[in-house]
Amino acid sequence: MGIELLLWVMLAGITAYSASQRGRPGPRWFAIGLCFPAAGLIALLLMQRLPKTGIDALVHEDLRPCPACAKAIAAAASRCRHCAASVAPIAVKQRSGWVARFTPATDEEYQRMAAQLAQIDIPTVLDEPPHLYAGPCEEKGEAQNLLRYLKTDHGLTGLVTWRTVER
Repeated sequence: MGIELLLWVMLAGITAYSASQRGRPGPRWFAIGLCFPAAGLIALLLMQRLPKTGIDALVHEDLRPCPACAKAIAAAASRCRHCAASVAPIAVKQRSGWVARFTPATDEEYQRMAAQLAQIDIPTVLDEPPHLYAGPCEEKGEAQNLLRYLKTDHGLTGLVTWRTVER
């Protein structure tokens, strides 16, 4: 009985994850997966993906269509990963998302934190002293995990906020 229950919940979790990757609400599809384990996943996989809208569209990875094959590629790409065509990169100036914000008390502390964040090799925005921003992240939970990691492993204390950043 225990293994069947575990498989049932795992299948519902797979359904919820697949739904969130396809632009559909994960918690709702988790409930559907619990009620109709295999049928929910099959129905979801037969549905077409929904494009991201609203805030999700703002923080979605910076994509554009390839001029040669029309498949989605990164805006800053110089070569299509699908057809290997050379393309001119497009610089994206702004991106919105969840960031971990740090506010050092002094200029010296600002320089120390900036150097420390650069060594950790995470995306960092330094355009608005005295604030430092790590991110942006698509999900608030990602930014919270990033902040938790920076606080636990590197002693940096800050807060999570939504922001449009210049790159």
